[in-house]
Amino acid sequence: MSWLRSVLVGQFGNPRGLLGRLAGLVMTLRPSNKERNRRTLALLEIRPADDVLELGFGTGLAIEQAASIATQGKVAGVDRSELMLLEASRRNAKAIHEGKVDLRLGSAERMPDFGRRFDKAFAVNVYMFWEDPVGVLRGVRSAMKGGGTLCLTLQPRHQSATDADARKAAERMAESLRAAGFTEVRSEILEMEPVDSACVLGRAP
Repeated sequence: MSWLRSVLVGQFGNPRGLLGRLAGLVMTLRPSNKERNRRTLALLEIRPADDVLELGFGTGLAIEQAASIATQGKVAGVDRSELMLLEASRRNAKAIHEGKVDLRLGSAERMPDFGRRFDKAFAVNVYMFWEDPVGVLRGVRSAMKGGGTLCLTLQPRHQSATDADARKAAERMAESLRAAGFTEVRSEILEMEPVDSACVLGRAP
């Protein structure tokens, strides 16, 4: 069972195949996932005219929510999983057809050119998959408008995870944001089950 759990957890970084579909189902149905997305978007304070970017959109739940708020702007996303691109595109088919949502296959490490800069950007439970988080965040910063806000959210999900792990994650993410040139960095600890989530925001100069 521990082997199966390890394999399934590994799928969350790049879902593919049958186990990838299972990972996608977990992303869609797990209550804590929905709550993390909702609270992240609330902290971002998205406005109707904002252009918004999600890094690692998974099944597209947060893309759908963001698009319902940024009704006059555009919501874009990048994900390295072909399976998740398919799932998220199905979920957001109407908004994509209307030109309100733009989803791309790729990675935060090599950002595609969306032809615009973003007012708001966010990544939920993605930071831990970045081998060079400072390098990734520098690239994200260059894709944002001056004064734009980036939000990184992480809820530790390993078997022995504790609230203390969330606080340590907040410290790591805050350090990465500062090293990447973001300013006004601040952390929020979201009280959640089964463990708290760390949410760190920074402003692009």
